[in-house]
Amino acid sequence: MVELGSIAKKINTKNKEMAIKTVLSNSATFGIMNQSDFFDKEIANPNNINGYYIVEKDDFVYNPRISKEAPVGPISRNKVGVGVISPLYMVFRFREGDIDYLEHFFNSDTWFGHMENIANYGARADRMSFSSSDFSKMLIPVPEIKEQIRIASFLSNIDQKIQIEKAILKQLEHQKQSLLKQMFV
Repeated sequence: MVELGSIAKKINTKNKEMAIKTVLSNSATFGIMNQSDFFDKEIANPNNINGYYIVEKDDFVYNPRISKEAPVGPISRNKVGVGVISPLYMVFRFREGDIDYLEHFFNSDTWFGHMENIANYGARADRMSFSSSDFSKMLIPVPEIKEQIRIASFLSNIDQKIQIEKAILKQLEHQKQSLLKQMFV
């Protein structure tokens, strides 16, 4: 086990010159996505995103907003590309480790206990509050890199199998509805 802060660094580079216009959001259900795609409109004022953090591909973003889908807030890997994100979020970048393995770790609920232990619930009951130093003390199981790659590959293969089975299920449901329509019309 290693502390998050020993293998990742917090990113707080601001969009000072407003060079980046793509505003991202971290949804508990969909992960990192373009904010306009998620909300069907611009939530952020495009003239006031100079204080937003610049997020690069493969950075991780923690959203402290609590929801049914993310009881301690979601941590998602940015697969969209370069963009900016609200300073309400925490952005961090790994210096070492297999990025796919680390993504699978944050898709588990193993790290929830750490967040519950460091949380300071304040005026907003729907948002986690904690110090960056406490967050960086999160313990992450980090086997040797070859083992990380094997674990990530195995879990990714299971994810692919689940997606295939979901597609088959959807197709069967559609087929059933078609048969029902033909039978009872």
